[in-house]
Amino acid sequence: MKKVALVSLGCDKNLVDSEVILGKLLTREPCALVSPEEAEVVILNTCAFIEEACQESEAWIRKIVGLKKKHRAKKIVVAGCYVQRFRDSVVSLYPEVDLWVGVNDFPDLPYLLDRVLPKKVVADSPFYLYDHTTERVISGPPYLGFLKIAEGCNNRCSFCVIPAIRGPLRSRSIDSIVREVENFLEMGVKEIILIAQDTASYGVDLYGKRALPDLLKTLDQLLSSEHWLRVLYFSPQGLSEEFLEVFANSKRVVKYLDIPLQHVDPDILVKMNRPAHIEKTFYFLRTMRKSIPQLFLRTTFMVGFPGESESSFQKILLAMEELSFERAGVFAYSEQEGTPASRLFPKVPASLKTQRLKAVRKKQEEIMRKRHRALVGSTVEVIVEKGPLWENNGSSRMLYYLGRSYGDAPDVDCEVKIQTRNKHLKPGTICTMKVTAGKTYLLEGVL
Repeated sequence: MKKVALVSLGCDKNLVDSEVILGKLLTREPCALVSPEEAEVVILNTCAFIEEACQESEAWIRKIVGLKKKHRAKKIVVAGCYVQRFRDSVVSLYPEVDLWVGVNDFPDLPYLLDRVLPKKVVADSPFYLYDHTTERVISGPPYLGFLKIAEGCNNRCSFCVIPAIRGPLRSRSIDSIVREVENFLEMGVKEIILIAQDTASYGVDLYGKRALPDLLKTLDQLLSSEHWLRVLYFSPQGLSEEFLEVFANSKRVVKYLDIPLQHVDPDILVKMNRPAHIEKTFYFLRTMRKSIPQLFLRTTFMVGFPGESESSFQKILLAMEELSFERAGVFAYSEQEGTPASRLFPKVPASLKTQRLKAVRKKQEEIMRKRHRALVGSTVEVIVEKGPLWENNGSSRMLYYLGRSYGDAPDVDCEVKIQTRNKHLKPGTICTMKVTAGKTYLLEGVL
């Protein structure tokens, strides 16, 4: 039996691709999934969104090459975004890698492994989109399923390389998505997370309109009180009265919306080639705050974009103060070669980027502490992930579990500590917790 290791870097959209690779490998022949140190074949699925992602991909390539030189790996396959982006230079940079596979070619990887190819780089297949019939192995917790509803992106943000790597928007049909959800439910998945480069644009290519509201209404009818449905990567231009109504009234769509703003200064947004009507976005966000109790909003901000003055940066802090995002990610602008933004001036000094990054993080921590403390005494839905666990509490031992609230997406947000006498809660159990304490990155409560 062939010993195979698969390392998946980057976002959960990449994770889905990795799970398709696993599914196709295991369908073709039995494989033992092992660590890179034990493997005969090491497959690395890479990310290349920003400079830090490229550096991580390169570090992993060097690590696996080192294993090969020690005769611990016989074959190295590198796949994904890094390959697609740097296809013309990778072979000379890392000659020890046996095969380079692009973002549209990875479904053929099991066949490519068995062939003697005339070239090392395979990154020229037509645009790929998986569906409910595609072989796939859930590699994470069995109660959690990421569902990619579309691939590619039609937005042309001036700082972003994703459209050049992943291609234009390609949406799956509602029927195909429903079939995959049904597959998830048969497998026991409890939390279904809809993902795409931009979930708000779902259906524009296929149905001639933003069809996410239709999809949410359809999926809402399939799920029970034992399930969560979560929406990630929703661009601001998708906000509409129709979406707000469906989002607010859906019973199983958790009241959590990940809506990356990137910036709030109209002048900077224009330079980013993003919609500059920020007041329209603010209107919808304020409306959601008023109409949806216990709404959790997550956003992402980019600091240090070319031309960002002190006054434009301060607008981010003011927006954070007003809208009190429960969750926020922040990163410094990273210049990507070949993008329109790379040709913009003036550049913001690295030291100033770091300073602004710290200021946003500090502001967000203040907001989170305040929001969490305000939840004390209320009840929130939580999902159990780890436990039972024990800790000493004076002369006695306390039983508890760790998990997440509905306001926390996996791996990027906060966690909850659940005190209970129930020793039989399974991972994936969704229950209601009374909040007893709120800290910056942790909610505590009892069942």
